Amino acid sequence: MESTQISSLFLCLVMRYSKKGSLNDLIAAHRDLKKKMDLMIMEKFLGQVLDAVEYLHRMNVIHRNIKPSNIILIDESYCMLEDLSVETLMLDEAKWKIRALEDPNHKSWMAPEALEFVFSPKSDIWSLGCIILDMACCSYTNRADALALRETIRQHPKKLLKALEKIRKHEIAKANGIIDVLTAMLRINPEDRIPAKDLIHLPFMRDCLLASGVPLSIRKHPLPTSITETLLQGGLPSVLEVMNCFLDRPEVQIKALEKLLVLVDEDEDLPWILDMVEPVTNIILNHQNIPQIQMCACKLLFKILSKALTYHPDNVPAEKYVADALLSTLRNYSTDEELLSIVCQMLMIISSNEASMEHLQNLCTFTDINECLNNFPHNKDICLSCLGLLWSLTVNAVLADKTPLKEAVQLILKILDIYFSDGDRAESACSALWVLSLQGCIEGAEFEHVTFLLLKCIQLHMQRPVLVNNAYLGLTSLARMSELAAFRMVVIDEESPGISLIKETYQAHRDDPEVVENMCMLLSELVLYDEIMPELFSNNIHEMLLEIEARFTSSEELLKLATKTIKKMDKSLPKARSEKTQK
Repeated sequence: MESTQISSLFLCLVMRYSKKGSLNDLIAAHRDLKKKMDLMIMEKFLGQVLDAVEYLHRMNVIHRNIKPSNIILIDESYCMLEDLSVETLMLDEAKWKIRALEDPNHKSWMAPEALEFVFSPKSDIWSLGCIILDMACCSYTNRADALALRETIRQHPKKLLKALEKIRKHEIAKANGIIDVLTAMLRINPEDRIPAKDLIHLPFMRDCLLASGVPLSIRKHPLPTSITETLLQGGLPSVLEVMNCFLDRPEVQIKALEKLLVLVDEDEDLPWILDMVEPVTNIILNHQNIPQIQMCACKLLFKILSKALTYHPDNVPAEKYVADALLSTLRNYSTDEELLSIVCQMLMIISSNEASMEHLQNLCTFTDINECLNNFPHNKDICLSCLGLLWSLTVNAVLADKTPLKEAVQLILKILDIYFSDGDRAESACSALWVLSLQGCIEGAEFEHVTFLLLKCIQLHMQRPVLVNNAYLGLTSLARMSELAAFRMVVIDEESPGISLIKETYQAHRDDPEVVENMCMLLSELVLYDEIMPELFSNNIHEMLLEIEARFTSSEELLKLATKTIKKMDKSLPKARSEKTQK
């Protein structure tokens, strides 16, 4: 008998190939020739790697596996840091230690704490320091001695001091600058190790950044707090002017945004509040790599948009750049729940504007919605915002590719299976399922499951008219498409209340014409199935419709539906009675 069990899983990472090889190959070539590393080459490559590491750390990403073989050479002046998979994949401590022990050379680049499976951005700093040390020493140390040195400096600081003295003794170019950075980077205690944001200001590393072509204008020392506070003492126009003049100063942008948050809370004058949309959105776009600015700017923009929606819905911004900025943040910070929650709520707000709604549709926002629903079903704010946005973008849409919407159906069903007792989630899910059914995105295998969940939502949350309305609209759409779904609606069993639920709905909302109309709309579809008619009669649906016809004489559409459904039942009355008698 053939076994279907999976015995093991293998992951194949495909990375860029370079004919130039890696930094490891370059160091080995110099070591074989006992040749000093050319200063310009050393600075160019180190500057690019430092720039990459500093960026990763600003994005809260730890590389975990920085070593020369993971730095590939694209050409004589350009390199690339690879193997970022470790940060995501190597999450199992036992597997990590096995991997480290299998390759002593790999292990030698790891920080002391990394050997114990403790990682922080400072672990990357240690690894980068080891690379600088190896590049500086390659002309007078063989591979075995270099490996031994990297292992011993983890436990014996004096060994590092002796190695640094040799750099000076062998007259390595810019020896003093190299010694300064290695002294700061190769400290055994990670708390004493210099972070990347400070490392870039040391003279040798600044030279490396300059040699690599990385602009230093964005790496200025922060302005003193007292100066920033003085600059921001004025009102709104003054603060906006300061923001515009100091675009390259993140610390000024953060303080300015905090000041604006206070001003918005104090003033409800909508015209000037809306004037802030463009400058705040520009800040979001221009500082995508600084999480703190993204958080402050998004909080401010959320307050602005919320007030716009509350006081003058017609003034909700329609400019495309607002949607572009929000989607950019959504995609760049896909794991930050707090930030995603704010961004998703803003996307839902701007989707109330027709121009913004169409732009979001064109930007394939449905894939982003699905990703959020899949990753954060437990986060109620994200869940509700995404479901609301899905409804808004789908309700009147004409879409060629409905694949993302079909995927959304599966995600919503999973959410409802877990949270259908949560009224807020259930209400939003029912609305989304209704528009997805109108789009033809609910397929045969899902009909019965969707029908069952909509019925359960009505039963559990009968007191919520919006939920009941949307659930009945969804059921009507399903009954129109599927006989199986229609039968699921009338069958009474341990799991479903069946046709009796319609009578309960009428009793609970008998004075709400909208609910009664949507309920009658479903009945008008159910009476088209002759096999269902006996169940309708046996549950006195005919009598209920006659009562509705008599009570809602002023509701034209409702009266028309009720009358039409009664006539259909009257025509099949003899046959239905005959079938009932036979049973």
